[in-house]
Amino acid sequence: MKISTTQIEAFLALEQTLRFSEAADRCHISTSAFSQIISRLEDTVGARLFDRSTRQVALTPEGEVFSWGAKRIAAEIDATVGELRARLAGRSGQVTIAATPSPCVHWLPDVMRRFRAQYPGISLKLRDATSDRCLVMLREGYADFAVVAQSGNPPEFVSAALFNDPYYLLCPDDDPLAHHASITLSQLKGRDYLELMGQGMVWENRRADLRAAGVRHTGLEVNNVGTLVGLIMAGFGIGLAPRMALPLCQREGLAIIPITDAGFVRTFYLVKRSNRSLSLAAQKMADFLQENADAVYP
Repeated sequence: MKISTTQIEAFLALEQTLRFSEAADRCHISTSAFSQIISRLEDTVGARLFDRSTRQVALTPEGEVFSWGAKRIAAEIDATVGELRARLAGRSGQVTIAATPSPCVHWLPDVMRRFRAQYPGISLKLRDATSDRCLVMLREGYADFAVVAQSGNPPEFVSAALFNDPYYLLCPDDDPLAHHASITLSQLKGRDYLELMGQGMVWENRRADLRAAGVRHTGLEVNNVGTLVGLIMAGFGIGLAPRMALPLCQREGLAIIPITDAGFVRTFYLVKRSNRSLSLAAQKMADFLQENADAVYP
């Protein structure tokens, strides 16, 4: 049984007006065409829905039963269309972002704050994790898109570059390197190095660059920037941190020096599934992130 929204609309118009001519006007069709719609509806359901006479129109008992369902369907359609219009206008929806920790220090929360001010009806969720874990969440549908520093993703993903994040040297302020305005990797030759752990090709390439520069790995590997700073200040070696993580590195007695090697940066990407469209709300958020990529540093 196939009943169209046109038939439901016609039925409800006739129920409200109880006049074929007036109901036809509401539906913007001729009275004869309207009468045919009602007749086809009755044929489809297999029951007379209206009693007709030259003087009046009235619902039959079967028409009263049909009325309850017709009103419910019409209400659901109206609600669904209303929700879609709200999403188009940015008044509704939900977005889940998976992101590595560094963008979550300052940039991403600030962009989310400004987005929420512009679209208060859109609910935002943030899941911070390693790049690999972010891509797993994206693949399994737990995130709409990811913000990660990982290129060369599988074909199931499509990436758009957001910004570059350079690395900085961290050392005590009495270290011989501390008075430099900037340094190159070659100046780190022979120095003991503390590793801030990561994953993926970006991290592997960074380790390879350090080995090529003659930096000595101490064997100390940590996941937390605060732990890295503590070990540096205790004299265990020098360390590196991306610029996005520098707000977590502010400590008296710690020198923070830019590294000028052009290739010693990591690029962040906005990654989404290649075979799936973003929701209207998620697309607005993705566009907003790309528009604000130039405001990545405070």
